[in-house]
Amino acid sequence: MAFGAAFWTAAGFTAFLGVIAFVSFMAYWSLRRMDEVVLRARMYMNRKRLFRGFLSVAIGMITLFALVLAGLVGTAFDVTLPSETSLAAFVAAFVFIGFGCYDFYGLSRPPVMKRSPPPEGG
Repeated sequence: MAFGAAFWTAAGFTAFLGVIAFVSFMAYWSLRRMDEVVLRARMYMNRKRLFRGFLSVAIGMITLFALVLAGLVGTAFDVTLPSETSLAAFVAAFVFIGFGCYDFYGLSRPPVMKRSPPPEGG
């Protein structure tokens, strides 16, 4: 096992990503556990889209954390990860994060108002 500078740098980065993944999952979990009356009163937006956005960001961060953790374990045991596996996990993580951001963007736009045609007689 090699516990040099590269290992401790990767361990710090892994811990940082682990905290981010934990916070994103806890944000999703606390939103899901929120009382239904409070959710209805406070959120005029589409709740399903909000839940889906939080969940997809949490899954993306957990995937990225797992990839970095696998890299850390590989550094400790002096083995490398297959590039196809690393690329697939990296792309999957950012697809989930991008999908979550797209859901949040949809929530930030004002709702489209139906416009009625002007009265013809006036």
